[in-house]
Amino acid sequence: MLVEHHPLGTFLPYMVATFDRHRFIAIQLWIFVLFLIYETATELNHLFGEGELWHLLVTARPSELPLDRRQRIFELVRLSKLADAHSIDEFRDPSTLAHTQLVDIVHRIAREPHMRPSME
Repeated sequence: MLVEHHPLGTFLPYMVATFDRHRFIAIQLWIFVLFLIYETATELNHLFGEGELWHLLVTARPSELPLDRRQRIFELVRLSKLADAHSIDEFRDPSTLAHTQLVDIVHRIAREPHMRPSME
């Protein structure tokens, strides 16, 4: 047993004598860098929306990405302003500018349906 051959009073002087400050600082810096990487990734994931960072970095091409959250909100605000400025009859008439703008906004907001793999 370790205690039988070395009294407990010798542990603290042994640690002080063998303590390497350079290694301790290097390990602490490494832990700090890993923490910063983790926090940055977490904040970016929160900013883009849950799972969107993974989707952005790994799975999709930039041309295929849907609108992000801010762009969708911007389009919904445009839609709200358009609805306040025009009557329902203007939206129903395909020859009006209001109808064209409505269709454009809805087209940008709409998401493509996901293809489900067949069970065959």
